[in-house]
Amino acid sequence: MTVLDERPALTGKTTPRLSTPPLVTGAPGQCGCGCPLTPESSLGFEAIEFATEVLGVGLLPWQRWWLIHALEVRPGGSFRFRTILTLVARQQGKTHLLKIVALWAMYLRHAHLVLGAAQSLDIARESWTGAVELAKGADELADEVANVRYANGEQCLTLESGARYRITAATRSAGRGLSVDLLILDELREHRTPDAWAALSKTTLARPHALIVCISNAGDTESVVLNQLRSAALAGADEQLGIFEWSAPDGCALDDPQAWAQSMPGLGITISEAAVRTSLATDPPTVFRTELLCQRVDVLDAAIDPDAWRGCSNPSASIGELHSQMVMGVEVSMTTGHVTAAAAAVREDDTVVGEIFQAWNSVHEAREGLRDAFARYLPRAVAWFPSGPSTVLGAELQELNGTLIGDPDMIEPPEHAPGLVGLSGQDAVSACQTLASLVEGRRFVHPDDPLLNAHVAASVRKDQGDGWRFARRGAGDVDAAYAMAGAVHLARTLPPPPDYDALTSVF
Repeated sequence: MTVLDERPALTGKTTPRLSTPPLVTGAPGQCGCGCPLTPESSLGFEAIEFATEVLGVGLLPWQRWWLIHALEVRPGGSFRFRTILTLVARQQGKTHLLKIVALWAMYLRHAHLVLGAAQSLDIARESWTGAVELAKGADELADEVANVRYANGEQCLTLESGARYRITAATRSAGRGLSVDLLILDELREHRTPDAWAALSKTTLARPHALIVCISNAGDTESVVLNQLRSAALAGADEQLGIFEWSAPDGCALDDPQAWAQSMPGLGITISEAAVRTSLATDPPTVFRTELLCQRVDVLDAAIDPDAWRGCSNPSASIGELHSQMVMGVEVSMTTGHVTAAAAAVREDDTVVGEIFQAWNSVHEAREGLRDAFARYLPRAVAWFPSGPSTVLGAELQELNGTLIGDPDMIEPPEHAPGLVGLSGQDAVSACQTLASLVEGRRFVHPDDPLLNAHVAASVRKDQGDGWRFARRGAGDVDAAYAMAGAVHLARTLPPPPDYDALTSVF
C-alpha cells in the first residue's frame, strides 16, 4: 500500500530574520508585509513593474520584498541606503535579482556606470551575461543596446544613452579610476582582506545617488569585510547602511525545517525540501550551516564539529580524583609562540576528561614555567610533537624526562613511567583524529575553557597520508588543540597505572 505524505509543503519565508526597518512610519502601505512603504517612498515598486512588464520575468516573493525595502527613498527622492548588505542561502535566486537591479538602474534610473564584481570573474560574468540576454530579448530594451563586448576582461554592455555595465574580479586594483553609480559585490564572504573593498567602494564616493549592493551567504572568521559590514549594520552605526538577512536562528538544530524556511526564502520554488535533506545527510555540519542555514561558522573545514564540541562541555568537569592517571600534552604555536600544557585522564566508563592546566604567551615564559608546572601537577607522562614547533622546547622537555613519576615519595620510579613521549607522523594524525572522534561520539568532556574553545574552533583539517591532522599554518593559534590531542592520545594508549598502595605495602 502506498502511503501518501500528508505534510504541508515546506516553503521559504518571504521576510528576513534580521533587517533594517523602513525609515518612514505610518499605516501599512502597499508592500503587503504590513510595513508603510508605498510607491512614493520606495522605487522598488517601479523595479518590480520593470521586471514583470518590461523584462517579462517573474519574481519570487522574497525578491519583491527585497526590491521594495532595499530601494526605499527619502522625501527628496534620493536612496535611503548607500550600502545594502544582503545575506541569503545558496541557490535562492540572487543572480536573477542582481541582473534585474542592474538593468533597472541603467534603463530607468540613468545610471552612467554599473560595475559588477566578485572574487572570481566567472561569478560576476553570470549576472552580467544574464542581464545582456534579458536586455537583448526584451522588445522595449533591445533597440537601446548599442554594443556588447564579450572578450574576457573586457565584458561591457553599452546602451545608446551611454550607460555601461562592466564586470571585474575583486582585487586591490579593481575599479580604480572609475566613477560608479551602482556597484554590485557578489559573494562578499570571499573578501579575506579589505583591499578589494577599499578599492571598489571608493568608486562611488563622487556619485551623489550611488548605491552599493553587497550580497552573499554567510562566511567564517576570515570573511573580514562581510563581518565588519554586518556588525556595523546590526549596531545601527550608519542609517545609510542597511541589512537584510535570511538566516536560521542561532543555535538551531540542523534538521529544523522552520530554520530551513527562514534561511532559504526560495524553498519549495528554487530548491526542494528533498534536496535540502540530501545536503543535510552528506554535508559536514559546518558546510550545511554556512551554505544553507546562512549562519556564520568559525571555520568552514572545521576539524572538530562545533556543535559536538559544545555538547561535550561541562563547566564542572575536572581531572579531580583521576589525578593519579593524569597525563599532559605540550605544544607551541607556529605563528605566535604561545605554549599550552593540557591534561587528560580516562574515566572508568572510558570517557576522557581534558582540561587546560597552564599556558604561556611565549616560549621564553614556558621555559621558565614548565618545571614548576610538572612539579605541581605530577603527570604520569608528557606527550609532545618533536617534528612540530615544540621542538624549540626539546632541551627543556628532555631535561625533565625521567622526573615525570606521579608520586614524589616513591623511592624508585615505577617501571611503567614512560616520561616524555614524542608523537610524530602517524601518531600525530591518530591523536588529532581520535580527539575529533571522541568529541563526535560525546566521549570527551571539557570544562568549557575559553582558550581551548578558541583553539579548537580555529582548527582545520590538513590531509596527511590516508588521514588528517590539525593544520598549523593559516589557522591562527591551535597549540591548545594539539596539546589536548596529544594528552588524550597518551591517556588512552598508556597502560593503567599500578596500585600505588599495593606497591608501597611491599616495602
